[in-house]
Amino acid sequence: MSLPSTIAQHLIDIDNQEYVTSMLKDQEECFDIYQTSQRNLEAFNNFSKSRYQQVHGHFESHTKLLREVKSDLDNVFMKLRKIKNQLELKYPDEMKLALEKYPPLVIEDD
Repeated sequence: MSLPSTIAQHLIDIDNQEYVTSMLKDQEECFDIYQTSQRNLEAFNNFSKSRYQQVHGHFESHTKLLREVKSDLDNVFMKLRKIKNQLELKYPDEMKLALEKYPPLVIEDD
């Protein structure tokens, strides 16, 4: 006899009504626990989804701001380089003295 048949035969042979009632009560409790867990998980998933959307929006706006700041800084440094070049052409001796006194910073990239 196969396992499902054996289990089915044992369930059929159960005469004790209290045992059957107890089994049904346990199944109902398990089902209630399952439904409660499912509701909690759905609530958590909905909360996570809304929170993710908020954080994603903030992230996008901050990323846009950082790009704008980088662009602005690039423009400022480009203007400063132009001014330095003009000053170097107009005042080469003074620029040489200034560079000796204040050498340019060396920044190592990672």
